[in-house]
Amino acid sequence: AADLSVIKSVNETRPNYGDLVKWTLTVRNNGPDMASGVNVSDILPVGLVYQSSSASVGSYANGVWSIGNLANGKTVTLSIVCKINKTGLIKNVASVSGNEFDIDLTNNRGDASVNVAKAADLEVIKTVNNGAPNYGDLVKWTVTVRNNGPDVASDVVLTDVLPAGLVIKSATGNFVDGKWVIGSLDSGKSQSFEVVTLVNKTGSLTNKVSVVGREYDYNPKNNNASKGINVAKAADLSVIKSVNETRPNYG
Repeated sequence: AADLSVIKSVNETRPNYGDLVKWTLTVRNNGPDMASGVNVSDILPVGLVYQSSSASVGSYANGVWSIGNLANGKTVTLSIVCKINKTGLIKNVASVSGNEFDIDLTNNRGDASVNVAKAADLEVIKTVNNGAPNYGDLVKWTVTVRNNGPDVASDVVLTDVLPAGLVIKSATGNFVDGKWVIGSLDSGKSQSFEVVTLVNKTGSLTNKVSVVGREYDYNPKNNNASKGINVAKAADLSVIKSVNETRPNYG
C-alpha cells in the first residue's frame, strides 16, 4: 500500500490577462510501501496556454506527469508555466494515482485557482485625407477606435486635442473639449469619428490622439496614434495702386 498525495499551488492568484503564471505540483508518498507506476493528471483548462515545465523526476507531456517509482517518504515536484488568455475564474486540477492500494484517497486530488480581471485591448488609428495641404485649406481627420477584447470595454474616452495651426470647423459625434466620451464598446467592435480643421499655420503639424478605458489594457502600445501634415510656406502678397491726379488735362 502507498498513500499518495498531491498539492497544487500557483505563484499569482490574481494575474492579468496575458501574464505568465507558474503552477507547482508537489507529490508525496506517505507509505508504508514504495509506490510504482505513479502518474499525475494535470490537463490544463481553457484559459491556460502551456509555455514550459520542469520536473524533479520524470516528465510532463500531454497533460500527464509520469513519475514512475516513488519511495516511501519521498517528495517530488513539477512546475508548469502558463500564459493567461481568458478572464474570470480559472481552476486548475491535478490528481495522482499509482499501482498500489491507496489507503487515503482524499488527498489524491489538488487544485488551485486564479481570478483574472476583465481586460480590453483598446486600439486607436488616425488618418488624414491630405498630408500636404496649403495654408487656408480644410483637412479631414479620421479617428478609429477598436476593442480587440477579450471583454467589453467601459468608460472609453477618446482624446484628440488639436495642435496650434489647426482650427476646428466641424466634427462627428459628441466632440467636446477635445474628447469623445464613448462609454461602452463591445469586443471586436469599432467606432470612427471625423474632424474637419482649417489649416492656419505653415510647416509640420502633428495631430495626436489617445484612448483609455476602465478595464486592464494588456497592449498599451496601440493606445496612442499620431498623424502629421506638411504645410508649404505661404505669403499673402497684396498690391495697391494710386495716382497723384485723378482729373488731369489732355497733354
